[in-house]
Amino acid sequence: MPEWCWLNGQVLPLADAKVSVEDRGFQFADGVYEAVRLYDGKPFELGMHLERLERSCGGIRLPLSISRETLASEILKLVKHSGVRDGYVYLQMTRGASARNHCFPAQLKPTTLFYVRELPPLPKEEYERAYTLLSVPDERWNRCWIKSIGLIENVLARNAAMDAGADEAIFIHEGNVTEGSSSNLFMVQKGTLITHPLGSRILAGVTREVLLRCARGNGIPVQERAMKLEDAKCCAEVFITSSTRELVWVSKWDEASIGDGSCGPVTKKLHDAYRQCVSDALRH
Repeated sequence: MPEWCWLNGQVLPLADAKVSVEDRGFQFADGVYEAVRLYDGKPFELGMHLERLERSCGGIRLPLSISRETLASEILKLVKHSGVRDGYVYLQMTRGASARNHCFPAQLKPTTLFYVRELPPLPKEEYERAYTLLSVPDERWNRCWIKSIGLIENVLARNAAMDAGADEAIFIHEGNVTEGSSSNLFMVQKGTLITHPLGSRILAGVTREVLLRCARGNGIPVQERAMKLEDAKCCAEVFITSSTRELVWVSKWDEASIGDGSCGPVTKKLHDAYRQCVSDALRH
């Protein structure tokens, strides 16, 4: 069964999709992206993803080449055409192809593409699988709120974690924990959920936002504040979030063990609440 791609209005097999070697996404990483989780053939929180896409485009002075409403409609059509039930939609927009020049081209013809890919369904209970974390210095730019395709620092961090036998890298900026190489980070201290506030060092994760709503709706106190690395490692519970992984609890961070070596009660409660949000969305 072929994977399908929408490229500048044309639907074709992903294997046949091509862009110019002079595309600015290829030569300058001049573009932005989104990854949207599919549950039972439905994109979860597609509207939030497209709102963030538009913010990211604004952050790099790239006009949307297609309206959010039209983009949503075309994504839904491609998902249906693909037949994929559990998976994700990868969406990317670049400034398009032009002669290599740091200055923006006078006539913009952005490249817009998205494709659908299967993922194995997440297990009903994921509490037996824990992540381990590796701390790395945050040497990224100060516009991490833009979901840029320029991810080399994130790629290097994630591979450093893998080389060290860890699952995810956590960026440390001025002694504070910020986020993962491809995830948001949460800690639980005395029953309170803590995560770094949004700003120049943090991507506004869609799963992050849904989870914060879940916490407040379930009476779990929330603090969006900076936390020092040494304090974060002493928290009773730590977990990461992303669209494709939902919530994954952490058992070890660098040399430190987290909690009692099992998934904590707040993490379980929030994961159950998150999956309830998914179930509610599928019914509408």
